Amino acid sequence: MPHMRDSMAKRVYERVIAEIDGTDLYPHEFVQAMMHAWNQIRFPPDRSVHGRYFEYVIGETLAQNGVKYMYYQADVQHVPLASFDWFLYHETHPVSISCKTKARERWKQAAHEAFALKQVYVQAVNYLVTIERLAATDDRKILAPQTIDHFVVANEQEYTEAIDDITQREYVEAVDQSPIRRGNFVAIGA
Repeated sequence: MPHMRDSMAKRVYERVIAEIDGTDLYPHEFVQAMMHAWNQIRFPPDRSVHGRYFEYVIGETLAQNGVKYMYYQADVQHVPLASFDWFLYHETHPVSISCKTKARERWKQAAHEAFALKQVYVQAVNYLVTIERLAATDDRKILAPQTIDHFVVANEQEYTEAIDDITQREYVEAVDQSPIRRGNFVAIGA
């Protein structure tokens, strides 16, 4: 029941964010504070709620650092079988951010989605953001060199550096467009 998980994660997130003033924190410090607060909950909800909460925290860091246009749980036109946790639209260099609390084997899903995105947007930049250091990260970079551009741990300094890099581009609202750019429409029998 995705809706129930969404609403539960949102309630927990709203309660925690009200208690934390993230204005003076670097992005990785904000993530640390938010995840520490999550861990203080006596009876944490299931892992899927934990993952959704983590996605909200990552979105908050984007907003706090000036990203005005972002898409949550985005399906991108011409990119089949992929749903991006966070998608920032730029005409030539869009950014996808896949959030995984436990990456172990789940990084492969992010790699497949990133691969599909690069088939449409060759210069897309794909991030896999986790909450814990990945074992054998270098091996994973070798396995997915053309797809996931950055493996980042959200509660470490490297995440703040990634946010600095991400915010260097000017993102815009994606406007729905017909997949047909040119041609004469013909309707037979209409």
